Amino acid sequence: MPPLSVMFKTVSNRCNLACSYCYYRDSGGSMGAERGSNQQLVDRFMPQYMEYVADCRSASLAWQGGEPTIAGLAFFEEIVEAEARHAAPGTSLGNAIQTNGTLLDDAWGRFLHDYNFLVGISVDGPEAIHDLERRDRGGHGSFRSVMAGIETLRRHDVEFNVLCVLGQHNIRAARDLMRFFRREGIEYLQFIPAMDFQATEPGMPARYLISPDEYGEFLVELFDEWLGGGLPRVSVRIFDNFLQSFLGVPNNLCVHGDACSGGLVIEQNGDCYPCDFYIDSPWKLGNVLEQPLAEIVRNPAWPAFVRRKSPLPGACLACEYRAWCKGGCPRNRLADASAAEGAEYFCGAYKRFFAHAGPGLESLRDRIQRYLAVKDRALPRGASPPGRNDRCPCGSTRKFKVCCGNPQLASSYIFR
Repeated sequence: MPPLSVMFKTVSNRCNLACSYCYYRDSGGSMGAERGSNQQLVDRFMPQYMEYVADCRSASLAWQGGEPTIAGLAFFEEIVEAEARHAAPGTSLGNAIQTNGTLLDDAWGRFLHDYNFLVGISVDGPEAIHDLERRDRGGHGSFRSVMAGIETLRRHDVEFNVLCVLGQHNIRAARDLMRFFRREGIEYLQFIPAMDFQATEPGMPARYLISPDEYGEFLVELFDEWLGGGLPRVSVRIFDNFLQSFLGVPNNLCVHGDACSGGLVIEQNGDCYPCDFYIDSPWKLGNVLEQPLAEIVRNPAWPAFVRRKSPLPGACLACEYRAWCKGGCPRNRLADASAAEGAEYFCGAYKRFFAHAGPGLESLRDRIQRYLAVKDRALPRGASPPGRNDRCPCGSTRKFKVCCGNPQLASSYIFR
């Protein structure tokens, strides 16, 4: 069996915040999880999942919400115990959790460190920007609580990245955002446009909170700030993914990959779907409380979903940037296909970005390829690698230490 990544909607839509752009904001979220339902789901699913991944020895589970930490630390302690109990010997257990960070304390910090969780924290920028939209249910800003959560993660040496949602509160602040995150020592960033994809009727396009022009200008300004003098110091996921495409490496972000993701999303009631953007009845794969996992993964709707990108819209087939953009997300294709031959809503943004950033990405690609060529080149027996101040053997005429011998170029940035 191939590897299977799973996303659990741990507490469904429940959350202790009331962010203005959240597509769950009108659904009555509250503190307190349905513990019995969660436990029943895990007890039923975990043995089957670990049996499924026994041959590939790789388990990947993401815990989201709502706000998953309101399920309680005791629940997650039971999760890791169940994983270890049912996993085949030698299985790599990978857990990730996406949280607003406001409920993290030292007990959480110790747990997340001990069980090597990767943590995603939602931060929309400095306090004055973040608190415009990310408030608690009493109307108070959440920034200071979030940063206290980040400090907890650092105190316990927990690996984390930051998710920044783009809306009208920060879309014109690309440089300010990047400089803020760098000042805070945050090295792994992801920026995603806010969109209300569940507020529309089934089959209708989502309601977007930023325009393609705004997003395109944001990406251009962010890229320039990120690239700096040609050697990025932080990881921005969308730029990393585009660089993968420039290097000929399969893009690991489904939006700009060759096919839609093949993961499994499990709602708190056990319903399974192939994507969090397609929680619609035509794409329901089954229910893990009612059916065996082996039956769910054989549902013909799953491979049909993975192929959903094909065929690409006519506008994409004729586009000079198709090899890098790859059509974007099918969920964002315009309902009025005649408007742009079915192109993605953010098509104009990506064209604006690639027209500007293409030369910078090509230059970075070339530097990485030179670095790898030197790094992997077989030397004659007894020969030593170039010295730091020697001319770089790639032919650039620069010193090795500032060219292909710069470890930050690849080993510390791209491949860390």
